[in-house]
Amino acid sequence: MTLRAARLPSLAWLLLALALTSGCAHFPEAGELQAGPLPQPRPSFAPVRDERADFRATFCARLDVSPSNTVAPQDCDALLWRLPDESPSRSDEIAFPATALPSFRIVVVTGALGDCRWKDMLPFGQAIDRLVANGVRVDAVVVGGRSSAEHNARQIAEALGRPHPATGERVVMVGYSKGTVDILEFLVMYPDLAQDVAAVVSFGGPVFGSPLAVDAERFYQHLPANAFSEFCEPGDGGVFTSLLPDVRQQWMAEHPLPQHVRYFSVAAFTTRDHLSRGLRNSWRELAEVDERNDGQVALQDAFIPGSTLLALVNSDHWDLAIALDAQVPYLSSRPSGRHFPRDVLFESVLAYVTGALAVDSNTARTPANDSAARSLATGAPN
Repeated sequence: MTLRAARLPSLAWLLLALALTSGCAHFPEAGELQAGPLPQPRPSFAPVRDERADFRATFCARLDVSPSNTVAPQDCDALLWRLPDESPSRSDEIAFPATALPSFRIVVVTGALGDCRWKDMLPFGQAIDRLVANGVRVDAVVVGGRSSAEHNARQIAEALGRPHPATGERVVMVGYSKGTVDILEFLVMYPDLAQDVAAVVSFGGPVFGSPLAVDAERFYQHLPANAFSEFCEPGDGGVFTSLLPDVRQQWMAEHPLPQHVRYFSVAAFTTRDHLSRGLRNSWRELAEVDERNDGQVALQDAFIPGSTLLALVNSDHWDLAIALDAQVPYLSSRPSGRHFPRDVLFESVLAYVTGALAVDSNTARTPANDSAARSLATGAPN
């Protein structure tokens, strides 16, 4: 394996090492991808609550005034997908406080290979720097990029177990990719520490695993433990085992998530125009299961049961959260040349989530209130 292959982010270097064929899968156009509703729910799992329209209003308004935005404001509708089952906006019925964010501690958990010694592997790095400069506490928990969810849950527990600087501080946990899986594992393994967690946000999380992990795990078993040790810690080697669909689905079925936590999901899928070159083969592999995928995670696997669905992002898995253009320009290049405004997305999500939590703390949630947040089915039958 060449050094160039070893330096690829996320699952890509393993997928290339497996020599996946390019196949002949059809790359659908935008109209084809948005023609159908969300996938049907898995049996016994709660559907999502639909707040896509409300979040879109928040995101587009922030996009208009953001100095970091490089996308024309009128193009906002091209950044977030509209499917035919999207509920109408309740923006005239809800009012979130504008200053809720500073009262929360934001904890961002990295994804697979996120601890590797490469530039720009921290999700939403520029947005984190800006928020910290403005007085928001944002902590990055860099978990074992080649380790199992159990291993990484212990690392999260260690990070959250440190004394909090402010009394009554509540935690919002943000997981990118496998970071979401690690967070959910942490919540179940460490219920005492999980009491501080007010919300979990998943960005492109393979909640129910990824079919890509099947071949990747088989290949990974044959790698020596010290492979790529100059870039990444070997950890316990369980990264892909933790992402096997059977493993994740069984874990989700056997481990109810804490009910005091609010869950939010952001998923992604895209067209060939916005798909990184390094994700084309993995997109084709996933297209056999679901054409609506981001090159690493199928839409049907990307929702936390019972969560609030904030957005379906028109982006691939990398452009959703990490800036790889300078590091691996060839592999991260896209026909459109567009860079998704991920920092605006991150800040919009945090503003929306912390605003919703502030409202929750002041308003008792009743069956009548819950009915205002429409439920939608997500997932796919087993």
